[in-house]
Amino acid sequence: MRFTIHQEADIYEESDYGEPPQVAIWLEDAETGAKQTVSATYRTATGDFYGKVECPISLPAWVMVWREETGNEGFPTPRQSAPEAITAATSLERLVSASATGIQRGRKLFYYIELNVAADFNAAFPLEGENMQLDYQHNGQPSLIYRGEIIAEPGNLSTPEPWARTAQYQFTGEVIEDLEGMESALQCFSKIEVEVVGE
Repeated sequence: MRFTIHQEADIYEESDYGEPPQVAIWLEDAETGAKQTVSATYRTATGDFYGKVECPISLPAWVMVWREETGNEGFPTPRQSAPEAITAATSLERLVSASATGIQRGRKLFYYIELNVAADFNAAFPLEGENMQLDYQHNGQPSLIYRGEIIAEPGNLSTPEPWARTAQYQFTGEVIEDLEGMESALQCFSKIEVEVVGE
């Protein structure tokens, strides 16, 4: 299964840091609920945030998947990271791709793509919120999660839809199906294509 994502630099470069998004992709078997990580960007997958001990709000929905897959209760760290096979560099390219292998033919799968651009503040997700609540992690608009479904048969194509977001100020593991206030996060990926490849 191949994932191809078109990301827009002119969107994420407008954030305070101007960095491309952290991205994670995972699958969920529609029948069993079993989850499988396809790809996660290096910083979040290894906990190597260049000066920060950790950044729990980077890709919190995927962290919950990682915990379920590994049995860990914390966050990925350089000593306790995701397998190298799924880690990917934070891409500066317009096209980002990832592949999933070992999928049983004919299975119905849900797939999820989570992205987070740091410090992309707006009126709905400001640096300082109500009651003097401060966004210490410089999250801004929280992670946006796309969701789609596909049958694992060669040639099948699918395009996901924006589905949910996470919390702004702290790690909760909660997935919130309310995208009000999400603005540039919804424009960061202009196109997502998912295809089952093979014979």
